[in-house]
Amino acid sequence: MQNEHRKAIQNNFGSLVEQTDLDVMVSALYEKGVFSEQMIEPFKDTNKDTRTRKRQLYMDIMRRGPDAFGHLLEALEENGYWNLVRDLDPASSLHLQPRTTYNNQDSKSGESNYVSIRTERTKRTKSNVEATKNEIQAASSTSHKEGTDPSVDIPYFHVVKSKKFFEDNVDKDIKLYKTRGHQRGILVIFSYIQFYNDIERYRKGVDIDCKKLKYLFDEIGFSVIAYQNLTKQETETTLKRLEEVLVGTECVFIVVSSHGYERAPRSAETDIRCSDGHLLSFLDIVERFNNANLPALRGVPKVFISQLCRGRNEEWTLVPRRRAGAGSGEGVGGGGGAGDAPDTHHPRLESDGARWEEPVERQPDRIYSDILIAHSTVPGFVSHRDPEKGSWYIQALCEVFAARAHDCHVEKLFTLVDERMYRHFQVQTSSVEKWAFNRRLYLHPGLYED
Repeated sequence: MQNEHRKAIQNNFGSLVEQTDLDVMVSALYEKGVFSEQMIEPFKDTNKDTRTRKRQLYMDIMRRGPDAFGHLLEALEENGYWNLVRDLDPASSLHLQPRTTYNNQDSKSGESNYVSIRTERTKRTKSNVEATKNEIQAASSTSHKEGTDPSVDIPYFHVVKSKKFFEDNVDKDIKLYKTRGHQRGILVIFSYIQFYNDIERYRKGVDIDCKKLKYLFDEIGFSVIAYQNLTKQETETTLKRLEEVLVGTECVFIVVSSHGYERAPRSAETDIRCSDGHLLSFLDIVERFNNANLPALRGVPKVFISQLCRGRNEEWTLVPRRRAGAGSGEGVGGGGGAGDAPDTHHPRLESDGARWEEPVERQPDRIYSDILIAHSTVPGFVSHRDPEKGSWYIQALCEVFAARAHDCHVEKLFTLVDERMYRHFQVQTSSVEKWAFNRRLYLHPGLYED
């Protein structure tokens, strides 16, 4: 292996260990001939934890000859780890336009043209976003190989970049969250697709949601960490240890996608199904990020997105059919129509030691603040998912955020998401909760303060 390729792996070693699935990568590299059947046996040794085996995997790759680096890039791309491919290979065709840097002393921002991912290669300087480059002591993921479908195409949609920052004086009564630095944000995805002993149906289409979200938020300027098919204990351990990577970022998005169950009829509280069959309260996940449990994120906007059923209700009402084209409104991008086959719980469908310290004077402070929770549906109702295109809600979210995140704050974006989902699918209602989320959050895609 060439020295520059070995150095690229070393520089991104922590991200490779943290963000990839061991079973998926071992299988892909075996199929490409990087490792023989005998050579992959140590990676299957369950007497060692998953993290140790992944570290060994990437150390061994650096000793596997001149073609191993190219095969590694192919395996990462096929399985949706595009941010890692971009970090490893500056000449990768997965790069789009370079990030725009804004200089306070120059009112004009750079206006680079969009470069097609299909036909062009662009040279990108290494991002200053290092939040996920350091190894964090997170739970080991024991994802099933089937959880990621490499046949799913990379999503091609244009994410419009910002050309200027929004200022506090736009609305004197409501200030803005600060989102101008290179540590713009971190997206953490918890997806549960396959379940032990098939106690729940395989959630086909969720892998599409994950790939779209990874692509979208990487283009916006976020670092992405994805966990798949964790047990309840692994989920809880991972949540506890995320603080080490989240501290210092300007905002946090947490996506949770699984089968969901309401605790009582029309209850606002929802349980999620982990891969081992155990249930975990969605609100328990939110609790991990409150001001008492994670004080380092006080004042940092935290947006939770729940792609979950919140009950079994599939009812809808009938309204007079409008003439074709009447009152349809303007769209924000391509997408499926109302005729797309949904995927729900319905039989015909499928949803989804202490030491003394000098006393410090403290003052009371509220437990919850800077939290916004976006639900794909309302309490008591199912959340629909198309097996071929992904969930209705994530389809709408990706299309709206890609087209309008450059000129809309997050609350408005979620309003547009609901409008788009209604316009295309009619029968599902999303909802948003604010827990002292008292500032405007603009994501400023691709724009950074110098």
